[in-house]
Amino acid sequence: MTDSVEGIRWKIEEIDNEILDLIKKRMHIALNMGHQKVEKAMPVRDLRVEEQVRDRYLARAEDVGISSAAAIEISSLLVRESVEAQARLPRPMKPQKVLIVGGGGKMGQWFCRFFSSRGNEVKVFDTLPSGTFTAVSSLEAGVGWADVIVVSNHISATADMLRNIFELKPKGLVFDISSVKSPLVEVLREGAEKGLQVCSIHPMFGPDASFIFARNLVVCNCGSDMAVKKFMPLLNGTGANVVEMQVEDHDKIIAVVLGMSHAMNMAFFEALRNSGFSFEELKTVSSTTFEKQMSTSSGVSRESPNLYYEIQHLNPYNRDMLEKLISALQEIQQAGSEEDRAHLIRIMQEGRKYFEVKQ
Repeated sequence: MTDSVEGIRWKIEEIDNEILDLIKKRMHIALNMGHQKVEKAMPVRDLRVEEQVRDRYLARAEDVGISSAAAIEISSLLVRESVEAQARLPRPMKPQKVLIVGGGGKMGQWFCRFFSSRGNEVKVFDTLPSGTFTAVSSLEAGVGWADVIVVSNHISATADMLRNIFELKPKGLVFDISSVKSPLVEVLREGAEKGLQVCSIHPMFGPDASFIFARNLVVCNCGSDMAVKKFMPLLNGTGANVVEMQVEDHDKIIAVVLGMSHAMNMAFFEALRNSGFSFEELKTVSSTTFEKQMSTSSGVSRESPNLYYEIQHLNPYNRDMLEKLISALQEIQQAGSEEDRAHLIRIMQEGRKYFEVKQ
């Protein structure tokens, strides 16, 4: 006699609890490994081991009745949770005094939490409320106190703030987190030429990131090798993907990564708005591709308009990249209107080659 629906659901619930118990056991063992890594000063991430975990799940995928994509997703999720737990373990390092200029903003608060969680003393200089973190009485007092200064102002206000800080002759490391560097290059280079320890970083994630395991972070050299050397240990044990480049090269690639992608998503939801269909109507017939694009564009629509304006307006390389995007859309429009499908097929084939997708 077959089990009732309720009986089957009870068995599934029981198995779910067993799975969660095994995850708990796995996390406990992962933390033990994390303590070993701390004790032996080992890096928190080992990409070779992560690949082995993924391969184990792929090898069993068909046997357990799940797709290869699901196997990769499950293994990636477990690895991420394990490494993030390991990354939160305190590592033996000298606590530093960290001043977050603009620490009342969302990213400023993120850096407050980040440095505080790693055992540093954090203070804030901002006109906005600083939450649970102590505010300094003046910029001069904060600069004189700090070993590390993080500038988390609006992009358009960052150059002036850096000048004010440099005039106070900071004793330690100074870096900004601006998404556009062109307005800052001159002042950053001047600071380095004066012998100040100054670099410039760009976290490729927003304030909602719980941690930075496997997330990208750009470090720009502004002429002070010492500053870059002093910045890198601040990320020890985080598992972040760090890319170093010269500050002048930053905006060229960011025009593609942020400038174009932001514009494309804004254009997408603007076109939807003018389509004549409501969001609810489109949701009922959305395809997998459309649903993913709609989700991304919806997220973009909720971001800071002022930040997105500054990213578009202040990066001098955006115009050229957007012209390339417009040209690509026009070519696709033309290819789709032709009786001969060869043009559109060629575009698709070139895309596959670019992404190294096997045909």
